[in-house]
Amino acid sequence: MDASVAALAMGLALWSASAAAQTDGPGEEAESAPPEEGAGREVFTPADFASYAPRSALDMLQRVPGFAIDERGGGQERGLGQASGNVLLNGERLASKSDSITDQLARIPAANVIRIEIVDGAALDVPGLTGRVANIVANSTGGMQVQFEWRPQLAAEYSKNRWLEGVISASGTLGALDYTIAAEGKPFYGGSGGPNFVTFADGRVEERFSTGLEQGDDTKYSTSLRYGLPGGAVANLNGSLLLRRFRERQQELTVSPGDAPVFEDIFTFLRGYDYEIGGDLEFALAGGRLKLIGLERYDRLTFRSQAEIDPATGGPIIGALFTRFTESGERIGRAEYDWAMLGGDWQLSGEAAFNRLDRTSDLFTREPDGTFTPLDFTAGTGGVTEDRYSASLSHSRALTAAISMQVILGGEYSRIQQTGSGALARTFRRPNGSLSLSWAANERLNVSLKIERLTGQLDFADVLAEVNLAEDNQNAANNQLRPDQRWAYDLEAARDFGAWGTTTLRIFQRDFSDFTTFVPTPTGGSARGNIDSAQIQGIELYGTLRFEPVGLTGARLDYSLEMRESSYADPVLGRPLSIDFAEPFELELDWRHDVPATDWAWGAGVRRTRFNANYRVNEYVYDHRIGDNLSLFIEHKDLFGLTVQAEVSNLLEDELVYDRYVFDGPRGIDNLLFREDRRREIGRVVELTIKGGF
Repeated sequence: MDASVAALAMGLALWSASAAAQTDGPGEEAESAPPEEGAGREVFTPADFASYAPRSALDMLQRVPGFAIDERGGGQERGLGQASGNVLLNGERLASKSDSITDQLARIPAANVIRIEIVDGAALDVPGLTGRVANIVANSTGGMQVQFEWRPQLAAEYSKNRWLEGVISASGTLGALDYTIAAEGKPFYGGSGGPNFVTFADGRVEERFSTGLEQGDDTKYSTSLRYGLPGGAVANLNGSLLLRRFRERQQELTVSPGDAPVFEDIFTFLRGYDYEIGGDLEFALAGGRLKLIGLERYDRLTFRSQAEIDPATGGPIIGALFTRFTESGERIGRAEYDWAMLGGDWQLSGEAAFNRLDRTSDLFTREPDGTFTPLDFTAGTGGVTEDRYSASLSHSRALTAAISMQVILGGEYSRIQQTGSGALARTFRRPNGSLSLSWAANERLNVSLKIERLTGQLDFADVLAEVNLAEDNQNAANNQLRPDQRWAYDLEAARDFGAWGTTTLRIFQRDFSDFTTFVPTPTGGSARGNIDSAQIQGIELYGTLRFEPVGLTGARLDYSLEMRESSYADPVLGRPLSIDFAEPFELELDWRHDVPATDWAWGAGVRRTRFNANYRVNEYVYDHRIGDNLSLFIEHKDLFGLTVQAEVSNLLEDELVYDRYVFDGPRGIDNLLFREDRRREIGRVVELTIKGGF
């Protein structure tokens, strides 16, 4: 990685020099909108997206050259905190923990979008943003607008047809009230099957055939209200309800040797619901503006997993049953006061967050007569709460006509308390903050640097014991688990090549302390625990290449390349290991051609991903999802007033790869018990997307 970073740094220097030397050139009169006032700022109007016939703000933003939506967090971020991601709506952050950015943008009709501004985050008065940020300027056109999207999927080789995925939303105005209501089907249907070769320590090999079928039928209802009050005050209210239902069945039959076939059947069921209610009130106060924010989240889930093994020799069926009931929630109150002073923008913020989890777990073994006998599993029952208070002061200002700065200084106090078999209370005091610098070298090149100190969100479930019947393993409880801390370094350069497109290069580094992974326990088991440090570093290159300059009107190639290296000290052997979630390589190429003077578009996509192993104390697993994917689509943008797209993916028929090595004690120290080499086919996946509105 060091050589790669050095090469990229040299390329960036040459790139910057060439950009500084070029003030004119081919493509100066690009089809995309020209920069607005100030270097490094672009504005796109609805006319720039007309050839794509967009239905929503999401359709439009996805067509902005060289821009990739950052959906970091995914609801797991710590409290609300400063703004994250890279999308604003009318200059404000999209503050929700249950709604993704793409979900919210998909509900905004394209007719309501006035323009999309691409600006540098550090130059805004929204603390926490850096790099290229999209500000979507939109308003309601009055009355009611309804739009819908239906995404049926035809069954692949082992799956079932999926009919009920889609969303319908209505938005409009009633006087000073803007509203959006939506209902969304979020099902997941998946299936796979193939051989599994199990090699035991004595050299004996069993061939098995395994299948998996997953079916999730989630349904979500949401609403968003915005009301303009006298004096420029604004009130927002958001709510959502998610109904969850998931079933999974894993089956495996011993094929050879065939004298005593063994049949294994594992059934998993999950059911529950989540809700979130949040709102804010913003108004002028003492020369500035005060925003008060409140949010309440609650989750309720019932989980059941049952495993049975039938030796098919006339002997009794053996098995186990694991049940879990979980209630969790989060309550947040936050205040932000913004004002201008001494040539810059200031914000003083304070936040109180209260997180909670209560869990009851039971473990049973199956008796020969089919009844279940409870086992001692008290470590899986208990509760965890965290009371956290934080404050920060931010300052944003222009240092020169081309350089802007943003500084955030803050800290937090938290108290984590566990109830149950390992009752314990602990307190933490930790500093947080960031420094962001942005340099608009010229109208075509913008460079930003961000250095940030963060505290991670502790997964309360890791504190309690857990069982996985499908993998036949168990985690012990750990009441000493601590939230991780990290330093984050990001250097980003965005280069506009005019009619040719835009590209962005990012170099990043993450240095963790109190990193969470699987660690040995004194009794010989494993639990989630903290180790001293871990590192992730890498590069990302993404952008859009347009083909108008070579006469291919309407054609574009969106590309994304990510390379990462990661390491932490193995708590079992002490050697360096790679972090499982830091995927070392991912390349994605998406070609789209909107055929001029027609309503037709077609395209193709290629994705190649490589994965790291996942290490536990007594085993390690290479769990590789589809690593190589090729897809094709064709689209008609006005078929009886609808946009209709048909796509077929996994044309290479790549397999799910699962290689598992299990030891009779700590891996690399004790003997190997067995290894699994499993390959499962999915088949080609055919999906339709039908969009419309009225």
